[in-house]
Amino acid sequence: MNVYVTVIESTNRPVKRFFPLLCVVTLAGVAEAASPTLSISRIPPASLQFSWPSNFVDWQLISSTNLATWQSVTQVPLPLGNALVVLLPLTNKSGYFRLQQTNSSGCVFRATPPVIASGASSVLSWCPVAGLTYRVSPGPGIVAGGSLSVSPTVTTLYMLTASNALGVVTNFTPVIVNPCGFANASNWNATLNFTYNQAATAPGFNFTVARTASVTFHLTPFGGGIFAFDGTANGTVSINDNEDDSSSGTLITTKVVGTGPLVPAVSTFVLSIDCVHGTYNFSAIAAVDGTETFISEGMSSSSPTTAIAGQVAVLPRALPVGVSTITGFATLPTVGPFTIPTNDYFTPNDVVANDMWVDGALTDATAAPATVSWSLTPAP
Repeated sequence: MNVYVTVIESTNRPVKRFFPLLCVVTLAGVAEAASPTLSISRIPPASLQFSWPSNFVDWQLISSTNLATWQSVTQVPLPLGNALVVLLPLTNKSGYFRLQQTNSSGCVFRATPPVIASGASSVLSWCPVAGLTYRVSPGPGIVAGGSLSVSPTVTTLYMLTASNALGVVTNFTPVIVNPCGFANASNWNATLNFTYNQAATAPGFNFTVARTASVTFHLTPFGGGIFAFDGTANGTVSINDNEDDSSSGTLITTKVVGTGPLVPAVSTFVLSIDCVHGTYNFSAIAAVDGTETFISEGMSSSSPTTAIAGQVAVLPRALPVGVSTITGFATLPTVGPFTIPTNDYFTPNDVVANDMWVDGALTDATAAPATVSWSLTPAP
């Protein structure tokens, strides 16, 4: 099944804002009951949410810019309610997305249950195909049928190898024994601090951007070691941006200013604890209510706005040993609206800041980095 999602951006001058037009085209010849539906929604002002039913775990999101070459989206889907969800920054160019089944038979190698206590058992299962030889390791080696009961004493990553004269295919699934204490936390408090300052110029343009956040999110569990912001937060977000545009011969100034608490409808924090590999990762968005002002030829107009002060993503890092609090500090590279990052990153992700890339004042290589610190503490 191919589900295509095209994101098209258009501009409206003289004010350089971007208004996404979303076009979803389905279907592709597979019975609806056997195929997931890919949904897309915008998280204002600058993110896209892709989701599909959580029972279709053997499907993945892939993307293309030209419909000829496709690649997997690197973000790991997060289980939220009854859906698998991927969040991506909204880019200012066309893109195509579809779901692709990772196993053509619709059956994946899995452990049920995937988490057990010492002395308990889990059943490894797969869909056997005639003519293939199956081996499970660690374990008995060659196996018959489509299941095997295992009782590991420590967390174990099992490998299923299917082979015949044409080749070998390998799949993996973990059985977690006595999961690490981090995953047993009932809730978390996540404190995030960041600072980003940038001054940039291009022919006809001058920019100054200043962003800070010092906030605490309360995280509640979604299962599978995933914790997400539930709407309780403290702290302050600040944004103070200025853009002068004289490229058309008339000076147009755009200012975005705001200081205050988080805006829950836009701000997010998602923490993932991976006990199998001993890692954690998180992504966060901090937004504030403010005022957007346009000044041209002595005339000005202002309107309320909700602006993202910054979006932070930290990819898997090692869980600390012997402590319950996870802390970190990093200088993260800053990327603009045209990039879907594959590494740790910070993006200012709002009107004036995005225009620095749009108008050629910055590239990802020349943008100043952001300083980011975090503290994650188990909470009752």
